[in-house]
Amino acid sequence: MNATHVLTFLKRIAREAGSIMMERIDGQYKVYEKPDHSRVTDVDLAISKLLQAQVEAELTGIGLYSEESPKEAIDRSKPYIIADELDGTSYYIDLKKGFSHQSAYYHPEHGLCVGLVYYPRIDTLIYAVKGQGAFIEEGGEAPRRVTPPAPKPMEALTFAHPLRYRGERYNNLYRKLGADDDRILRTDARRTLMMAKGELDVNIFLSPHIPYWDLSGEKVIVEELGYSHSYLNRQPVEFGKPPPKPNLGYLICPEEWKEKFFTETPRLIA
Repeated sequence: MNATHVLTFLKRIAREAGSIMMERIDGQYKVYEKPDHSRVTDVDLAISKLLQAQVEAELTGIGLYSEESPKEAIDRSKPYIIADELDGTSYYIDLKKGFSHQSAYYHPEHGLCVGLVYYPRIDTLIYAVKGQGAFIEEGGEAPRRVTPPAPKPMEALTFAHPLRYRGERYNNLYRKLGADDDRILRTDARRTLMMAKGELDVNIFLSPHIPYWDLSGEKVIVEELGYSHSYLNRQPVEFGKPPPKPNLGYLICPEEWKEKFFTETPRLIA
């Protein structure tokens, strides 16, 4: 299926998902606990129901792999929509900000080729088609192409610290990499937007596994903006392929700095 057609579909679903989020944000939902002890709400489930129905009705032959939809083994020979219905559920519940809707399109011949993140709280949509650049729509304005951020020296790079992580592991790593505290930024689902605006440069995720729905949309966007997106051992992140064993984590950084982080980060976290 044509990537432009899929993008049009994903943009519409994103805005419908955002409407559901904002209509219920003041507490018109119930919260449930999943088996892994994470939380899910009626809002997540309502968006998932919408997404499942619309993919089935409009995207014949395309599978769906999302956080709240039924899971089957991924068949990399078929195309997929990949989505996080409500990325940042805990931020939505507790802070009323820092959440998004994220989606992507995987094609077996082209890999991840469409990516989208929508922030309903600020009505901002950022998206990309592989090889065609990244675009942003803010406050109902016409789309505009995002200019890739200008290169920066090492001493000017900023680093992402997950907002809700309470330990010192990230701070300690970034300080060893030469970052002072002013360049360590607390981040949530808005990190993709921050990278697009040149406000955030380096994301290191010290996790052995991040679900595909949490990274696929962002991956297409940041790669179109000149960032490298891979595992810390240099291997590419590919939909439907498991992480390397052992996996020390994930790296998003400007392409020109990736070798420095590939070399130094594993040594510093060993």
